[in-house]
Amino acid sequence: MIGWVAVAMLTGCVNKSGLPAKRTFPVVTVPLMYTSQQAQAEFLTMHYWDQFDFTDTAWVGSAETVTEQALVNYLSIMPYASYGVVCKGIQNLLDKADMNIAMYAFFYSKMEYYLSNPNSTLRNEELYIPVLEHMVNSNSLDAYRKVRPNTILPLLQKNRPGTRATNIHYTRPSGVKDSLSNMKSDYVLVVFYDFDCEDCNVLKQLINESEIVTEMLKQKKLAILAIYPGANMEGWKKSSPQIPTAWINGYDHDEEIGRLGTYILQSIPTLYLLDKNLTVIMKDPPFTYVESYLNGVLNPQG
Repeated sequence: MIGWVAVAMLTGCVNKSGLPAKRTFPVVTVPLMYTSQQAQAEFLTMHYWDQFDFTDTAWVGSAETVTEQALVNYLSIMPYASYGVVCKGIQNLLDKADMNIAMYAFFYSKMEYYLSNPNSTLRNEELYIPVLEHMVNSNSLDAYRKVRPNTILPLLQKNRPGTRATNIHYTRPSGVKDSLSNMKSDYVLVVFYDFDCEDCNVLKQLINESEIVTEMLKQKKLAILAIYPGANMEGWKKSSPQIPTAWINGYDHDEEIGRLGTYILQSIPTLYLLDKNLTVIMKDPPFTYVESYLNGVLNPQG
């Protein structure tokens, strides 16, 4: 079995001695024929829950922590599998859980937390989308409980990887108006920020000190567009000298992002990496992911 899959154990049932017995998540063994990391991940994506008893509500009661840890491990596997298989795996899991209201509520609520919470290290909108799609079509949820997924789903479907980024109209500190569609570069890194934001300052420093970013800016293979989506234009103007001169600094003068919801910013700062056609490569990734991708562009293997 691949080494990056861990299984937690926690107290669950009670044995004959009156002491709690350990309830252990039933591990599925990966057949030896699956040798690559992706093949192993895709097998587990589809079969991880094969031996789990979805009718036993103790798994979401006294042994809830065991089940939650198993889910965390399961979600940790998914980045190694193809997206199509991941969607099928999530549907398969939720189909099984949907046979029991308590079980289904546990799984969709935990997946919501880990995949959508800005503070979660597993946050991933692309994985959250098939969860929302299942919730919308579930027979276990009434119309009231479907309001949230029905509201969020169309928002997350905006500016997905592989689609062209929605245009951004902005004003520079000089007063000149411009737009994202006019940018000409092999890659564009869009940074949504707030001038009164410590995390934004940390990110700005990381980007500014990145050797890969510095080199790509020098070679004119990368452009950085910093966008302030707030309403305090005077505060933005005063803070504009804080933005590196190599970046393009813009203010959303018509407040399209907030007013029209052209970009859904669950947290600030938020990054988007685009290609020369302004197609989204990465949506809201950690900067380390962006840096790794650009390193591969600048220093291709082989």
